[in-house]
Amino acid sequence: MPDRTDRLLRAYYLYQATANGIFFWPIFFLYYQERVGLTVATILWLQSYAVAVRALLDLPFGAVADRYSRRACLQAGALCQVVGAGALLLWPTLAVAFVAESLFATASAMKSGADSAFLFDALDRAGRVDLYPRAESRGQAIVSLASGATGIVGGLLAAGDLRWPYVATVLAAATSGAIASRLGDEARTGRAGATARGLVVAAGRHAARSPGVRWVIALAAFTVVSSHVYFYLQQPYLRAIGVPVAVFGVVFAGTKALTALVAIFAYRIDALVGLFGATTVMALAPALGLGAMSAVAGPYGAVLVLSRGVLDGLWQPLVNVYMNRLVESRLRATMLSLQSLVARLALALAVSLIGIGTQRSGVAPTLGFVALGVAVVGAALVATAPRALVAVRACRAGRL
Repeated sequence: MPDRTDRLLRAYYLYQATANGIFFWPIFFLYYQERVGLTVATILWLQSYAVAVRALLDLPFGAVADRYSRRACLQAGALCQVVGAGALLLWPTLAVAFVAESLFATASAMKSGADSAFLFDALDRAGRVDLYPRAESRGQAIVSLASGATGIVGGLLAAGDLRWPYVATVLAAATSGAIASRLGDEARTGRAGATARGLVVAAGRHAARSPGVRWVIALAAFTVVSSHVYFYLQQPYLRAIGVPVAVFGVVFAGTKALTALVAIFAYRIDALVGLFGATTVMALAPALGLGAMSAVAGPYGAVLVLSRGVLDGLWQPLVNVYMNRLVESRLRATMLSLQSLVARLALALAVSLIGIGTQRSGVAPTLGFVALGVAVVGAALVATAPRALVAVRACRAGRL
């Protein structure tokens, strides 16, 4: 008979697989262009708006998850995904696109932090917190595999009709909401008497006092922005270099497959090379990958998009691991949401800038400019990593 921990992990992994079944990711640019009639610049502005909404909602929903129910937040997020995708199917207009992107942002904010915090505390409650780094890595690998598999299917579905990936997303989101209800009881130790506002204030104070927490937040902002430059410019780039639409999903899936492979071993990589070494790789991968994409104009440039997989495979599990080691249970989802808030605000600004860049200079020059910025900021993070390493080690030793 499987024990309680095995059942928990299986349910959690299944939830992550279905919650990340976003079939329209590889083709949403095309849907907005061909079904809604938007330009690339307008789509990027729309995405910038959505990122800003997500950023503003991250922290309050993280506090709500800590104060009331992380599982309920996961279920509500699934419902928002269903309604948003359904609305775009029925009424493909600019106004509905704003509503749908608002719902997608809300869904992401409800999930942000709540899933990792639920996992950490559930394992801690079962006396198996030692499994968390590996479980987080495997969970992020499943996220990537699910995204990749649905990306392939979404691309194939879109080749027939651009609406089918949105239909598939509605079904996947509804399934994830049902599975979230089976994740088990929540540990509520330390939340009695707390208010959501009090948790937000406490998280802000903790971040202000802890250099390690501030550095991890900066790392999260850097990696989120770098990764999403790939995400938002991938489709215009693939179209510009002559890659067929039916292959968009394959490229997306290849990136996710590499992400999953790296993520599976992320906790071992961290143990082997440490925070400093992992940060160095996170800085180099996007600087070199985006720089190379700016210089390559043929269809074989699609291979360069895979460099995103190295970055995502490391930051997606490890940034959460670093933060959870520095934060107590009662603030865990709130702090992860504060981390996401800062990262998403940085991303909103970056998306606005790349929207201006693509409109004025084109995709390739914008990629080159971003690569230069990534190299500069990445070097600064690597230079300051030793101080963060001291903070994480002190937390492991019980001194924080």
